[in-house]
Amino acid sequence: MYKNIAISWSIEFGPIIGFFLTLHFLGSTDKGFITSVGIFTALTALALLASYIYEKRIAWFPLIAGASVIFFGVITLIFKNPDLFVIKDTLYNGIFGIFLLGGALRGEGLLKPFFIALFDINDRGWYILSLRWGVFFLFLALSNEFVWHMYDRDVWVMYKFWITIITAIFGFYQITLSKRYRNQTASAW
Repeated sequence: MYKNIAISWSIEFGPIIGFFLTLHFLGSTDKGFITSVGIFTALTALALLASYIYEKRIAWFPLIAGASVIFFGVITLIFKNPDLFVIKDTLYNGIFGIFLLGGALRGEGLLKPFFIALFDINDRGWYILSLRWGVFFLFLALSNEFVWHMYDRDVWVMYKFWITIITAIFGFYQITLSKRYRNQTASAW
């Protein structure tokens, strides 16, 4: 059991940890940042491959997130422009936030197709989960833009570090929602 958890967490968090460790040792100069982006991009591709080998599939959400890291990582490396990778967070989070909030305005929980294998909750639960994540993603997009434009890259790196931890905590907190809105036929696990 612990082996499976270690593998899953390595796939999920390994690339971002590699990014921060590389930044720690190389610094956030253009060269250090671009090298860190290259490592993050490569580790993300490896994590997606490992996920496919380990689970025989890649869930939609990690696939979309991974594709955005790889796309923006590659263009950052090609053009040697660190700002391209910083913009990724604004675009990715902003698009997802608008998408989820647009669904919420229509009364739909648009996260259901992405996480139906993870949560067995009713439609009200999907609506609330989608609304919460929509607001959170929009907050991430706006805060990324604010920090990126108002401060230097060192501050952005620190912001990125802490917002990654906050996102993980926010995500784990959403599990409480699955308990409250669990379908009656759902497994206790």
